[in-house]
Amino acid sequence: MDASAWFTLAYTVLGGLAVFLFGMKILSESLQALASEFIRKLISWLTNNRVIAMGVGVVLTTIVQSSSVTTVMLVGFINAGLMNLTQAVGVILGANIGTTLTGWIIAIKVGKYGLLLAGVGFVPTFFAKKTKWKSVGRIMIALGLIFLGLEFMSGGFKPLSATNDFRDAMAYFTADSIFSILACVVIGCLLTFVVQSSSAMLAITMSLAATGQIEYQTAAALVLGENIGTTVTMHLAAMGGTLDAKRASWAHIMFNVIGVSYMVLLFPWYTQFVTWFVESTPDAVSTLFSVHGEGTAAHVDPLIMMKIAAGHSLFNITNNLLFLPLLPLLVKFVVWLKPDKGKTSKKRLKLSGDLSKISPELALEEAEGELRLMREVVVEAMEKSMAYARLKQDDEAIFKRVDHLEQVTDNIQMEVTLFITDVLQLPMTAEQAKRAYALIRISDEMESVADYCQNLAKYRARMFRDGLKLSDAANRELDTVMKLVEEFTRAGMEFVVTHHEADMHDEDVRALVRMADAINIAADKVRDSHLSRVKEGSCEPLAGMVFSDMVVALRRMKNHTVNVIDARIGRWEERREALRNLERDANDESARLAATHG
Repeated sequence: MDASAWFTLAYTVLGGLAVFLFGMKILSESLQALASEFIRKLISWLTNNRVIAMGVGVVLTTIVQSSSVTTVMLVGFINAGLMNLTQAVGVILGANIGTTLTGWIIAIKVGKYGLLLAGVGFVPTFFAKKTKWKSVGRIMIALGLIFLGLEFMSGGFKPLSATNDFRDAMAYFTADSIFSILACVVIGCLLTFVVQSSSAMLAITMSLAATGQIEYQTAAALVLGENIGTTVTMHLAAMGGTLDAKRASWAHIMFNVIGVSYMVLLFPWYTQFVTWFVESTPDAVSTLFSVHGEGTAAHVDPLIMMKIAAGHSLFNITNNLLFLPLLPLLVKFVVWLKPDKGKTSKKRLKLSGDLSKISPELALEEAEGELRLMREVVVEAMEKSMAYARLKQDDEAIFKRVDHLEQVTDNIQMEVTLFITDVLQLPMTAEQAKRAYALIRISDEMESVADYCQNLAKYRARMFRDGLKLSDAANRELDTVMKLVEEFTRAGMEFVVTHHEADMHDEDVRALVRMADAINIAADKVRDSHLSRVKEGSCEPLAGMVFSDMVVALRRMKNHTVNVIDARIGRWEERREALRNLERDANDESARLAATHG
């Protein structure tokens, strides 16, 4: 081949790879948009049951169409507290199965219909009014681009068969000995590491095989190496994450490396079994995956694409079945391998994730996890500040803890706001944008609750510093309001992290409205009692001012908690008025019945 031929081959293959990867990206984004609500529910189903976790990994990766996306997303979810190490490792096992669907999509013999799929998908994408149908159209366009890219790559690789240098080079990678098998595994691993996409390397491998440039054994060994190379993506993402994120990354590496190691030892029997299995399939099935057609070399195995896809699936399913019973041991081993040396904070608050790889829905779910952690910090700040306000003498350690927790909420609020601001730059639905703005407001209002917790502690510290005393009546009244605010804040924060939306008649909302009204009534009584003591002269003026400030701080904590709930469900005042109307109607009905039976 001359220089111009090599240039033509290079731009054809690279162009085809670009079209393929772009199609995979659109497919992933469109599937995530179409199944966003289901993804949210899927994550909520996670338990420590290893089978359920693996099932979630299979379904999730099937939807997002990339194990790299799933594993990078896992890092963010672990950092945000949405899942623990055992759950994450279970999802990783499932992700390795889910990613094998890509091989079957590539193997199916519909490449020549790529333009047809893209053309059909054009209509709903640009003319449909409903978001769901637009997503369906984008999925069809994405599949068309994937098949079109594969056609370009296959066409680009065909001239290689006439190149002596290429044939001589490939003679070293025939996978007919343990050394050549290992060489193929290493090459597959390194190329996947460079490309940072196992799907791309799988497509290149299958395109080379479909044009007769490599034999099935070589392709199978390359695919085994690609399974190791794909672990690098998660490992890089986990480097700046929590300790559990790093442990999950090491579990992913160990899982694939051990699996590939024993499969290399069993390689001849592994490839023979796959060959027997594929060649035993009915003609109707094998025809769908046959690569023979116009322009295909006669020596090419017509079922080689199906063999590669089947071998990929067999390896990952077998590896999962072997590791599933051993998952607790794997988790214990990585915990031993990466021990907690006390340098890592128990609650490391760090949003992460490559926004170019995950959808807005998954990014928002990660932010939700961060707000769950923020809720824990705010509730602790409230408990510590009220415990401090009840002390008879100063405790500097508690005061410093409240001050520290307030600074933590400042950092989380800034982090969430910056992260969601970046997420808002992505294409998203109106509902997702509404949810994104709600999350920013929730983080801001939670941070304000922590501010007033700090203020409450500061007012009490001032009383200790200046030697101010409150009367027994004032202490009792303050304690009553604090108990009500503490109960309401805890319930409100819990409601926000467990509810995505609530209707007008939700009993939980009614209970929160009643609690907020009870705080207003109690605070008004405290104010009236305080004014009476001031008039009587039984309250020191300076102590009375600080007491008023403490009550105002408690009211503000209640108000910002109301705002947090309102940001989540909306129309707090409407719901409050609706509840009052219901209670008024119930009272009127009771009065009518009493008059009737009187």
